[in-house]
Formats: sequence, structure tokens, C-alpha cells
Amino acid sequence: MELWQERFSSISKDKIFQRLVLGNFLWSFTHFAFVLVSGWVVLLLTNSPVKVILLTFFQFSALPVVGLIAGKAIDWLGNRMIMLVSQIVYTIVYVSLAFLIYAEMIRFEHLAICAIITGIFWSLDWPARRSILGYVVGENSVTDGYIIDYTVQTFGRVLGSAAAGIITKILGETWSYIGFTVLSLLAVCLIWGLVDYQSRSVNHKANSLVKKPMKFVWKYVLDEKVILGVLFVTMTVNFLVVPNRSLFPVFASNILMGDALYLGYLATSYSLGGFIGIFLAYYGLGSHRNTQLFLFGTILQSISFSFFSFSSLLVVSSVVLFLAGIGSAYFGVLQSEIILTHTSLDMRNDVLGLLVVAIGLQPLGRLSLSALTSMVGPRLALGGTTFVAFLVLLVVSARLPALWKDNL
Repeated sequence: MELWQERFSSISKDKIFQRLVLGNFLWSFTHFAFVLVSGWVVLLLTNSPVKVILLTFFQFSALPVVGLIAGKAIDWLGNRMIMLVSQIVYTIVYVSLAFLIYAEMIRFEHLAICAIITGIFWSLDWPARRSILGYVVGENSVTDGYIIDYTVQTFGRVLGSAAAGIITKILGETWSYIGFTVLSLLAVCLIWGLVDYQSRSVNHKANSLVKKPMKFVWKYVLDEKVILGVLFVTMTVNFLVVPNRSLFPVFASNILMGDALYLGYLATSYSLGGFIGIFLAYYGLGSHRNTQLFLFGTILQSISFSFFSFSSLLVVSSVVLFLAGIGSAYFGVLQSEIILTHTSLDMRNDVLGLLVVAIGLQPLGRLSLSALTSMVGPRLALGGTTFVAFLVLLVVSARLPALWKDNL
């Protein structure tokens, strides 16, 4: 409690920060639940695990391209405008899918198109929501502000996972998307009331920032070994580990022989582990470097997913996914925290854009996972890719000791 009063009390009482965090909570809740329910709908429509994975491929297909221009777009348009337009687009997507399901006109192609659209705007929206924190809470409090924001977002994922399973089971898929629409409209109202810090404080430098050559950004990253290491680890995890979450509906239905509630149990266990992991990661910062905890989380997540692939029991699967969620929290919360604290303000949007590009390896990972799943089945595909990720992470750690050695 004393730690909270000392570190978090002042920024948590700021009205603009409260509005931002609440908006991000609704954004996280709806987006995570949307991905889960959409995967479930595809499985019901096609009974094809491969198409479930392909849907998530479409959701992230724009990241490698859009990520390259995300930093420039944020510098030009401002964080608030990017967030506002993106949230409006999400709302239109949710209500459109609700109508198509209600009218019994829904097809895989509709879900694929919506996945591409939301993916394009997420590629811009995600770094905008990260970099705006520096303006809202100030540079000296950016870590504390990010911890609060990420905690609330993760709590949104936990509730979103539970709601996705329960509402879909009881009321059906149409009402799930209607619920997403209502919450997304509330998020639009919250974002509308934010101050456009970007344009107000750095607009006079906008032209020079937009014209900044990409080779300058690459040189900056190559010189900063910690940032380079974070990008390499992010590429590894997003290519070999994160795509496996798209198999949750397949494991819930075809391996555990359950229904939408089973999907909710698995997703909630994973998200709840992520929620607890945030606090573990934060307290770990008192005795360990953020990069060391970052590596620990990625390795824990990879190993836990490997064990998950062997489980045929709901209880065991839920426990292992809870551990994977803890690892994902270390990875997720410290990934952006390292970038925010190791990058100068004038380079932050560009580096966060490159982080989106690194995350953009997910589509290729999902295509690879799709091919592997069709050849060897979901168990071997998930277990094999996550074990390879573990080996690659060991190599990255050996080649970039700045991530874990205290004297570098």
C-alpha cells in the first residue's frame, strides 16, 4: 500500500490519465474477446483448424508494412486522432458482423475482410496508445504509468476472455458482437475527450520528424543493443509462440472435447496468469534488470506452451496456460517498458513502429503453423514450434549479452 501511495497515487488521480486507461481497458476487452469469438465462429462455420489460423493471419497481415510508416503517421496525425479513427473503425466492424450473423449471411470471407481491416488500424493504434503515455504522465513517470495502463488492459483481457465464452454460450455469437459494439462506442467517447498532446507540444517539429530518413532509425537501433535485442526476441516470440494462441478454439473443441465454455476457461486461465504476472514482473524490477525479466518471461511462455500441447485434461491445460500467461506478462509489459525507457523522445514513435514490424512476423508464423497443423496435427505443431522458440531464445541471449549481463 505504501508503494502504491508513493509511486502511483498522483498519476492515478489525473483525470486525463483515468480517461486514457479506461478507454484502453474497453479497447483491450473488446479486441481480445473479438479475436476469440471470431475464431470460434470460423470453427463453427468450417470445422477447419487451418482456417481458424488463417483468420488470425489476416488479422496481423498488415503489421510488417504498416509498422514501417506507423511512427511517421503518429508524428503527422497525432496519437489521439489515430486512436479515435481506429476505435470508430472497430465499432463499425463489430456491428457489421453482428448484423451478418443475425441475418444468417455470415461467411468466412466476411470474417477475413474484417480481420484485415482491424489489423491495419491496430498496426497504427497500438503504438499510438503506447507513446501517448509519455505526454500524459511525463517522462519521469512513464514506467509507472505504463504499469498501471498495462495492468488495466490485461484485466480487460481476463474479463473479455470470460465474457467471450459465457455470452457466446448463453446468448449466442450475435449478442457477443453487439456487446463489443456498445463497449467500443463508450471507448470512442472516452478517446474523444483526450487532449491532443502530440500536436500541442511537438507540432512545430512535425515536419522534421516526418522527413527523418529510415536509415537513421535503423542506425539508431543497431547502436542500441538492448533495443536490438528486444526486437529480435519480439520477432522470435511472434513468429513461433504467439500464433499458437489461435489454436485455443481447436484444443477446446477437438482435443478437450468441449464447447464455448471450454474456450473461455482456456483463454481466461491464460489471461489471468497474465494479470498476476504483471505484479510479479513489477516487484521483480526491484532486484533484477527489466531485460533479464523480459528474457525469463519469453522462455517461461515457450516452455509452458510446449507442455500444453501434451495435455488432454482441462484442469492440466488451464494450469499450464496460467503459467504461460505469467510468462506472457513478463514479455508483454517489459517489451514496451524497455522501449519507452531506453529510447529518446524524438525516436520513440519510429522505434515503436519497428516494434510493430517485429510483431508483424505473426502472419508468417501463422501461415507456417497452418501448414504444420495440416501436416502433423495441432499437438505436434504447437509443441514443436514453441520448443524451437526456446532454442532460438537461448541463441539470441548468447549473441546479445546486453540483455542479461549487468555490466553491459
